[in-house]
Amino acid sequence: MRLKLWQVVSIILLCPFFLTSGVSQDVSEEEQESANWKQVQMPFSYQNIQVPRELWQTVKDILRKDGASSEIIENFSVLPVSISVDLMSENKVALKNGLNYRVNYVEGGGEIDLFDYVVGKAPFYIRFFPELSSDYPLHLIYVSDSPGKEIEGKVWGNGCGQIYDLSQVKDQFIYDNGMPVTSSRRHYLHLMAGTFVFFQLVEERLFMGYIRVTDSRYPNFNCQEAQK
Repeated sequence: MRLKLWQVVSIILLCPFFLTSGVSQDVSEEEQESANWKQVQMPFSYQNIQVPRELWQTVKDILRKDGASSEIIENFSVLPVSISVDLMSENKVALKNGLNYRVNYVEGGGEIDLFDYVVGKAPFYIRFFPELSSDYPLHLIYVSDSPGKEIEGKVWGNGCGQIYDLSQVKDQFIYDNGMPVTSSRRHYLHLMAGTFVFFQLVEERLFMGYIRVTDSRYPNFNCQEAQK
């Protein structure tokens, strides 16, 4: 199967399919009330995202390490999955209206603009719930969109278009409270600005979804804007 990366992204966004599984966790009405949760349903989007072509090769390399045959890797079908993003904080000033948020995406995922949720300087957590099966290897790739900045002699940010295989540490992003970050000095963007791609091979089907993390208040954390 020979697809350019933009074609893969288009498939993820346009194909009306998702897989139900045990990785995702629902927030019950009682939990929403007791923990001050608010559910947000994101609309379907036809918007494509720009990520390095090398991402597709990275996906195939990872599948080879899993033991997938060359025949399967060149011929599998790509199907999109639903993803939810949780934003949580014990500090009432971190997130809008002092609430915790579950943001739900269907048909492959989408973009989360943290301008809509992060309002104060305080710690909070980001957690992902891709609708993937717990019976097959689940992988996570991160494509950085943080140009980097030197702060007190240390470089914050992961660079433009850098690809990281986070499969070995994926539990930090999808279980327990998720990834701890803080809005102070925009730490959350230095660490997480970019695109998180979740995928899983089930027989001859590759289930994929993505979340692009941005904050429209700070265009310097968008490499295309920062390099203009």
